[in-house]
Amino acid sequence: MAGRTISLAAIETMPVADLQTAWHRHCGSAAPSLSPDLLRRGLSYRLQEKKLGRLDRRTAACLARYGSEDIPALPKLVTGSKLSTGTKLIRDWHGVGHSVTVLDDGFEYDGKRWKSLTAIARHITGTKWSGPRFFGLTVIRAAAT
Repeated sequence: MAGRTISLAAIETMPVADLQTAWHRHCGSAAPSLSPDLLRRGLSYRLQEKKLGRLDRRTAACLARYGSEDIPALPKLVTGSKLSTGTKLIRDWHGVGHSVTVLDDGFEYDGKRWKSLTAIARHITGTKWSGPRFFGLTVIRAAAT
């Protein structure tokens, strides 16, 4: 590895020991105790910085100011009004259309009855999702200050 120029693409598959060596060579200090992913990101940034130059003073000052400010409260998600029986909710997920029908006591999806939109969203995506959010039934409102 010594004396060799590395590419950004090579960093993606580099073993941790090689990442640490490259960090030392390009950053001038021992690699910090970080996950391999963060080492890759930091090293990639450093290589780009060497090639393209650092941030200009104005941008660096702006980022420093932003970093020192209090972060405003996050907006709150508020669900809309109650859904009427028979309403169809349609969502495209990774190129596949999904249609849900609102029932008096739940929902119908894929020929089955479901108690919640969240259960349907989880079934479709394989991960935890807010059902109303997944189907676009939420409105984002700014938090009160």
